[in-house]
Amino acid sequence: MTDDELVGRTGLVERATKQLETSGSVLLYGPTGIGKSALARALVADRCRKGCRILSAAPSNSEAGLPYVTLLDLLSSQLEFAWQVLPDHLRQPLEVALLKASAPDTVRDELAVRLAVLHVLRRLATTGPVLIVVDDIQWVDPSSLEVLTFCARRLSDGVHLLATEQVADGDLPMMADACPEPVLQLEVPPLTEPDVLGLLRQRLSSPLPVRTARRIFAASAGNPFMALELGRAVLRHPKSVSPNDPLPVSSRLKTLLGERLADTSATTHELLLHAASSPRPTTTQLARSLDRPIDADLAEAEELGLIDISAERLRFTHPLLREFVYAEATSADRRRAHAKLAAVVDEPVENATHRALATQAADVQLAAAIEEAAAVAAGRGAPGAAATLWRLSAERTPVTEADERARRLTRAADEAAAAGHVAESADMAQLAAQVATKPETRVPALLLCADAVWPERDRRVELLTEAFEAAAGDKALEARVRIELSNSHYFDRNLDGAREEARIAEQLAREVGDTEALVDALSAASSVLISRDAGESADAVLQQAAELAKGLPLTRTAVNARQMAAMQELFRGRTAEAITAINALADEVREHGAMRWLASVLISATAIHERSGRGAEALAAGHECYQLMQDIGDESEVGLVVASRAEWVGGSAAMARQFAEAALEGVRLVGNDEWTGPALAAIGMIGVLTGDPQRAVEAFDAIAESGEAAMPFDPAVIPWHADYAEALVAAGRLDDAAALIAEIRARAESLDRVVVKLGLDRAEALLIAKQGDPAAALELLEKSLGTAGDRVYPLDLARGELTRGRIARQARRRSVARTAFLDAIEQFESYGAPAWREVAETELARLDVPSRSRQPSELTDNEQQIVSMVRDGSTNREIAAALYLSVKAVESQLTRLYRRFGVANRTQLLRMVERPGNNG
Repeated sequence: MTDDELVGRTGLVERATKQLETSGSVLLYGPTGIGKSALARALVADRCRKGCRILSAAPSNSEAGLPYVTLLDLLSSQLEFAWQVLPDHLRQPLEVALLKASAPDTVRDELAVRLAVLHVLRRLATTGPVLIVVDDIQWVDPSSLEVLTFCARRLSDGVHLLATEQVADGDLPMMADACPEPVLQLEVPPLTEPDVLGLLRQRLSSPLPVRTARRIFAASAGNPFMALELGRAVLRHPKSVSPNDPLPVSSRLKTLLGERLADTSATTHELLLHAASSPRPTTTQLARSLDRPIDADLAEAEELGLIDISAERLRFTHPLLREFVYAEATSADRRRAHAKLAAVVDEPVENATHRALATQAADVQLAAAIEEAAAVAAGRGAPGAAATLWRLSAERTPVTEADERARRLTRAADEAAAAGHVAESADMAQLAAQVATKPETRVPALLLCADAVWPERDRRVELLTEAFEAAAGDKALEARVRIELSNSHYFDRNLDGAREEARIAEQLAREVGDTEALVDALSAASSVLISRDAGESADAVLQQAAELAKGLPLTRTAVNARQMAAMQELFRGRTAEAITAINALADEVREHGAMRWLASVLISATAIHERSGRGAEALAAGHECYQLMQDIGDESEVGLVVASRAEWVGGSAAMARQFAEAALEGVRLVGNDEWTGPALAAIGMIGVLTGDPQRAVEAFDAIAESGEAAMPFDPAVIPWHADYAEALVAAGRLDDAAALIAEIRARAESLDRVVVKLGLDRAEALLIAKQGDPAAALELLEKSLGTAGDRVYPLDLARGELTRGRIARQARRRSVARTAFLDAIEQFESYGAPAWREVAETELARLDVPSRSRQPSELTDNEQQIVSMVRDGSTNREIAAALYLSVKAVESQLTRLYRRFGVANRTQLLRMVERPGNNG
């Protein structure tokens, strides 16, 4: 369609063009035939002329049941590019979803497909502007829609979306969430009478009488598609239409389309019905399903303007035609069409769908076939499509097989929950619980029902009680229920109840030999032990869970157990073992393609690298975790906490503070009490790093005031207490600092947490120095550093040297202080901790700042070295390397010298210091 065919749309074109050229996306909406597609085609042509890359799709209602059909259309021209830019763990799920590769043995997480598409779009955007075009977005299949919605929330400049949405007159669009923000929602209104008359003059082969044209305007209510079709019907009418004659079409839409279809032969109408019944009809497929030559029928349909054919692919000239053909057929005719299509379609999901729609009767074999198709859809990483098929399988299950029906409904609920369809999952779980008669089908359904209402305590408890009663006498089922009861008690902070339920669940799981349930029970028990003063350590429990998990396939249960075991190695000070374990687990999860699990593993990986003196690795893991959680949309505030800690060790203090403040705002906004304490701890530790004890104390006090539920009892899980004590000392609250150090030291000894000892010794040394005995403080710290042993975190060693330098300066032992600061700088550098290195360099520079009694023109030894190298023509980088300083530290010292001598550059500085009496 050319631009001059867009009658009466100038204002819409201008607004939409401006939006697409500047920011965001455009959603055109309105009723069928109002001109949305024509307007979209004009906008696309304009963007093409301006060098924009176009990814387009035009889905239909009949395609909505097949996973990733729209996605395949959008990416069809970019598949080679996608395979080149995608990493293997994202490429394989996308290949499977788009039927470019066979399904793997393991089920892939559909998040991998979403992330793969997001990655491809971001890479495409680096090569130029990208416009995603979806005509009739309301017919996008659920799997593709989830991908579009997922990407829409995460795409930045460079990728826009132009969509059309069919809505009833007066209704608002529903698909804005699938469009990248900001979205300009433009209603496409009816044309005015002058515009309709102009459209008819422009598009029809012969002119119409003005009176007839005005009647057409009135009958069409300004809908351009209906107006044109009415005009064509008038021209085809054997007699002219007088003012008193009815229009050839008595109704706007149904009669109009019926008029067009009335000219088709019976065989052509049958072909159109088969095409309307198929999600992606081809001429070869239709010839096989009809079992006869179809060339003449295809030619007739094309001549009538009903279909277009391109590379064997058949499309109706307007989606409404397909819907009309299908809707107007009798139910018997539709069933016959699906039955014939099922006989020639090999693709399992489509075949099962046709078989299901070919009959309304229950059928054992059909239900089983649909179940197999559901497994295929799940294998493609499309749990939403799998959920639909599982439900269809349940509906085709005979009513006499109530528990088989319940089992399939429960699987449908499981898949729906995985796809994020919480309400749908809850509905199917409730239905499964209602029809189930046996405990083995009723209990899993009830547990899913409880999960769906988890925040509603009374209803959750009621459902778990019902599940417990249904499981009576079946130890395996009772173990599963008790695990959920333990989690429920833990969620409600009833730690005694949680521990008891986990203990009984563990015993039952051992009796019946359910390894996965046993791992879950042990993990639940360990969570309680970590969270309270239980008089025993969680180490042994976690070790059991980890050993058992080694024999399990890579499930969420196994990943959780192995992740906790890696952290347990860290708590023991076995950093090398922790690194090996977490890296191996992360690699396996990446290969498996489970993005949600990977985000969780990266939380632990960041902590392990942080405390192991691997700042660069911690920074990379923390930012990947943050980006992944942002992309997934799952607890993004947690990703901010992790990123802040990563920046604290391996990045900049400014970024660490920015992430931490955003994290605290996020956790409070969503009410995430579990991560409020860690967010506050991050802010407090950054305050210690940046020399802001007041902010640090405020954050740490907020944790302490929240009670024991705010943070784990085990001081090695999140080691924040030493920083809290250090901040208390700096704030002058010495008694509070002493009490805290004593309490945490006793707790660490009872749990054998040697790793926290050096941090506590550092804080105690600062306390003693503040109390007026820096010599004793220095002695304590030097002894602690000298006997630290292997079970210590490298970063604590470096921080110990930094504190040693500070205390030595207070004790007026300048040489000791200088050595300590230099050692700290070297260690922070080797650990990849630039923010901490800068702190140590600043302390070293302070050591050489002249005292107030010294004349401004006098130079310290360190300053004389810098001036001497400046005189020799050394660069700042060369000076820094020679004096074991950073370039920034050299620049800072030169700036101070410029300021002291009142000069602006190196030449002026040399002139000043070389004057008589200024040689220091």
